[in-house]
Amino acid sequence: MIRRNILAGLAGTAVLTPLARSASAQTRAQGGDAELRQRILAASTFAVMTSRLAATRATAATVKVFAGFEIAEQGAIMQAMQIAGLPVPAQVQIDAEHAQMQSQLEALNGAEFDRMYLQGQLTGHRELLALHQRSASSGTREEKVISTIAIAGIEQHIAMLQGMQGRQG
Repeated sequence: MIRRNILAGLAGTAVLTPLARSASAQTRAQGGDAELRQRILAASTFAVMTSRLAATRATAATVKVFAGFEIAEQGAIMQAMQIAGLPVPAQVQIDAEHAQMQSQLEALNGAEFDRMYLQGQLTGHRELLALHQRSASSGTREEKVISTIAIAGIEQHIAMLQGMQGRQG
């Protein structure tokens, strides 16, 4: 009888230990630097919002193509965060500076829109790069993985944006 109780207890421990580890990992994943994650989400949201505008207001085909890439990239990053168990709110509020630029872009069309969109995206990508670099060095394991991958895409986008700006000037 005692032997059966010991075996049942050991079996229960074998089942519960992975579950406890999983819960612990999820708690750590949801921890991390919440303020940093919020700033990343806000910058990503700004990139998507302005890129949606670019789909209808931009003149240059390259700007429209870039906007599509940006929307897809930010969507993939948000999806990866959710898969990793990181909290991603349904709605993210952008800061006052981004809101002001969004309003300015909404009032523009054509080549003037293209110029301001590219400048806003370049500034925003530099901001995202710095945020993801910080997350890659100090975040949770999950945040480090996502940010490490994001950094490569952001660096490519910065190069693309600089090239597009050079062709406009």
